[in-house]
Amino acid sequence: MMLKKLLIAILPLAIIIAIPLVLQKPAEKIDLSADQLVIVSPHNEAIRFEFEQAFRDYYRARTGRSLSIDWRTIGGTSEIARYVASAFTANFRNLWANERGNPWSDEVAAAFLDHKLKPDHPLFPARQAFLDSDLGIGIDLFFGGGQYDLHKQAGMGTLVPCGFKDRHPDLFTGDQPVLVQKMGGEVWYDEHDRYYGTCFSSFGICQNLDRLAELGFTITDDTPPLTAWTDLADPRLLDHIGVADPTKSGSINKCFEMLVQKQMRDTRQQLLPQITAGTLTEQQALDQGWEDAMTLIRQIGGNARYLTFSAGKVPIDTAAGQIAAGMCIDLYGRSQAEWEEKHVGRRTIVYHTPAAASSVSADPIGVFRGAPNRERAEMFIDFVLSRQGQKLWNTIPGRPEGPRKYALHRLPIRRDLYGEDDRRDMTAPEADPFGLAAEFTYEGAWTGPLFDTLRTLIRVMVIDCQDELRTAWKAIVQAGGPEAAPAAHDAFRKLPFAHHEALDIAKKLQTPESQTVTVREWTLFFRQQYRQAAELVP
Repeated sequence: MMLKKLLIAILPLAIIIAIPLVLQKPAEKIDLSADQLVIVSPHNEAIRFEFEQAFRDYYRARTGRSLSIDWRTIGGTSEIARYVASAFTANFRNLWANERGNPWSDEVAAAFLDHKLKPDHPLFPARQAFLDSDLGIGIDLFFGGGQYDLHKQAGMGTLVPCGFKDRHPDLFTGDQPVLVQKMGGEVWYDEHDRYYGTCFSSFGICQNLDRLAELGFTITDDTPPLTAWTDLADPRLLDHIGVADPTKSGSINKCFEMLVQKQMRDTRQQLLPQITAGTLTEQQALDQGWEDAMTLIRQIGGNARYLTFSAGKVPIDTAAGQIAAGMCIDLYGRSQAEWEEKHVGRRTIVYHTPAAASSVSADPIGVFRGAPNRERAEMFIDFVLSRQGQKLWNTIPGRPEGPRKYALHRLPIRRDLYGEDDRRDMTAPEADPFGLAAEFTYEGAWTGPLFDTLRTLIRVMVIDCQDELRTAWKAIVQAGGPEAAPAAHDAFRKLPFAHHEALDIAKKLQTPESQTVTVREWTLFFRQQYRQAAELVP
């Protein structure tokens, strides 16, 4: 029985792995005379397949010509960002040093992509030379990934205006425009025309109802057992949580950021009377909220049965019963829940976005500087944001204008695709991203500049120090929990820096040498605190 459940749970992963092999284009069938478009994307093969097939038809209908898409699948968004920076650096070095005869150095390499560089800086000529150039890397589009990463690309100058707003002004006008620029503190498209969100993402908890029932949780038809981020720290979940590495997955890091935002908001709300009375400053409240959030993350990490590089592994293992729950992006959670109910015959896994605890972010698309096929790249953006392209995201396969084979389980970003007629064909007809966005306001100033810092901090305190963390948290749980071991929990909670110091810390992490030193200091700090916490347990 257990083997059967395991096979059913891993079958979606096996299919995902097999898709590239099934859909791979044999070399002898490649149409070398077709027009070319080069796209780098973290999207999975199902998304790439559906958008390629639909766009090829769209392109032929408008041009009478065939088209071939060269997908560059380098890895996740973080890996793509590193590749893009490396490729632009190599090409700019050739331009700056070899073609123009200027001296090259590590300082020049850092300066030409630095959007904060001032005109009076001695290396600003390198920055200006890059911005004035049409230097490219042989890739047309960045399709997918989070708004944070594409906004960084736009700031560096690797993404450039694509003219979409000028070509489609009707989508941005009126009291309720089809494309909304921002909501709930999240930016859904760049006001300077350098990237546009194509679909929505939110974050939540996937949970196995059978495993949770075994652990003593109450199971009802209306409400899942785990409804808040704090529920993942429940002592009953010791050794039953799966945690993914935020340094390998931008979506998981965004999920952690939502947890931090929610905890900081809740702590601030609790301390509001003191803030109002003047006995506590706003920043002191945020410092407390930051500490509470980092404590919660460590408690969840202490409950972890394992840590994984793959964000998709958590819902798969939840479905198989290998773990009871974990954090995930809505795409993975909904897909796995649908698969399980369809193939098991009952509801065994549930995905739930905690109330007022997750913003709704966008996965954008943008044109690279020096795009070799600029006109086709713009046409692809037009298609992705058209009603026809948008319907691919959440329409049931086989329905009019829907995907051919694969349900993509993403939510379209166009407001006009949530009417009654469209919802009849949706895989998630109940979805309300605009309502969800209105429930939660993302405070960018709290954590936005700390996005990279957050992923490094979590990696150190949860992953690099996993053994010491698990030992300390298990000892506290077995002693009766934080309230029964206050001295131990105080040691467990300590951090190497407060929230008001975080911006300075973020600057230190920008250079490899300083980052290495800082990470080592953090590692020693947390290992010492966890050991001390374990020793202080009564």
